[in-house]
Amino acid sequence: MHGEHMRIIHPAGPMTSSSQCNENSRLPHDQMRVLVIEDNQDLAKLFCDLLEVMGCITSVAFNARTALEMARNGMPDLIFCDLRLPGEKSGFDVAAALRADAGFAHIPLIAVTGFDDSMGHQRAKDAGFDRVFEKPVKFAQIQDVLNTYRKG
Repeated sequence: MHGEHMRIIHPAGPMTSSSQCNENSRLPHDQMRVLVIEDNQDLAKLFCDLLEVMGCITSVAFNARTALEMARNGMPDLIFCDLRLPGEKSGFDVAAALRADAGFAHIPLIAVTGFDDSMGHQRAKDAGFDRVFEKPVKFAQIQDVLNTYRKG
């Protein structure tokens, strides 16, 4: 069986809520701004590191309230969102709120979930997610999303 290998290099130090990575970098014209919404800080960091290695600039939010603020202030090109988030709002609520705003109609929303049932997947699609990935998300899935939605 053949696997994919990658090396991830990331800065030392803790991530803080609403972290902006590489915000002062000069960006190539096709570099995507990706918002990662994930309450598990270690998983969020790993996800951001992987996206950055793949040429993206990332922002991370650890809860729905912060995610909605960051999306509205930063207008990302792509959003990956965990369905289970701490607090009063879930990833389903984030998707519904963004889809209710015409300014976000064109932004791809990708659900990331630990749910492995078709009802959860259908609920995510009904909330406005374009795709649903089960954890752990595979490198090929991320690459496919970036290739599909990358701006040129």
